[in-house]
Amino acid sequence: MAKDKQYTGRTRALRILYTIVGSPYIYTIKRLAETYEVDESQIKRDFEAFKTAGFELDFDDNYRYALVAEKKYDNLKSLLVFTPKEEELLNDILKTLEKQGKSVEKLQNKMSRLYDVSKMHNTFDKNFLTKMDQLEKAKVDKKAVIFKDYPSTNSNTVSHRTVEAFHISPEEDIVHAFDLDKKGIRHFRISRITKVETSPQYWAHEGQHSIVATDPFRIQDNNQLKVHIRLKVGAYNELLERFPLTRSHLRKAPDAEEGIYDLECKVNHQFFGLKNFVLGYHNDIISILEPESLIDMIHNEARKLLDRKF
Repeated sequence: MAKDKQYTGRTRALRILYTIVGSPYIYTIKRLAETYEVDESQIKRDFEAFKTAGFELDFDDNYRYALVAEKKYDNLKSLLVFTPKEEELLNDILKTLEKQGKSVEKLQNKMSRLYDVSKMHNTFDKNFLTKMDQLEKAKVDKKAVIFKDYPSTNSNTVSHRTVEAFHISPEEDIVHAFDLDKKGIRHFRISRITKVETSPQYWAHEGQHSIVATDPFRIQDNNQLKVHIRLKVGAYNELLERFPLTRSHLRKAPDAEEGIYDLECKVNHQFFGLKNFVLGYHNDIISILEPESLIDMIHNEARKLLDRKF
């Protein structure tokens, strides 16, 4: 087995979780520590992170561990955010830890988008688990759901939203849904949903369900534009904290001094999310390399700010 020290704590913890799921009541803390070549205290810390994230661990008389889902979380497995095929592949990887081509690369990219296990309690808490379970059940039953007191950034309103939630992406913190009031596809942040209620109303617009492209700022838009922005380390850190999906689009800038990064990705053509970020952290933005339309928008917004009387 390859030395697990070559991998991040997040990757190791996910491997441990899958090991316990795939082989319940087989592994002790000591055996897990030997398998992944870390101290037993590290395994105990990983276990604490699992518990904080809402996963219940059980053990037998020989202190061999298993993962137990609370009964109300019937769809808990969906939170692992892997397809059955990817799950099977990951189990094989856990056994061999060998490279297996592009499929492995795709899986590793998906794993890299997850939050560090040490931060998982910020998202995968029990309230999140409850919402996910309700959303998954409503999706299987093809029933509409009501998002109680949903705060919308774009409209600056807080309201109940009745939707047909047809695609749920916990790793992106997004639900793709057909909004029955707006009569169109909308994206909703799972973490912003105060409460999910299942409606007795069955889906009536399934033919219009389609996944609209989502950018790293979690804005839906099939008409995306490529942006290329050069950042200082301050803006880089803020992007990772506020918009974790930008991680895979950030690179060290070539031929630049240490602490300079490039953000290259496609975003919504109205620059929602990105515009406010650039304005808020302009001191740490070195340059906007493309597109010209973003440069023009930032100039216009800056003039509006100068003209305002606060």
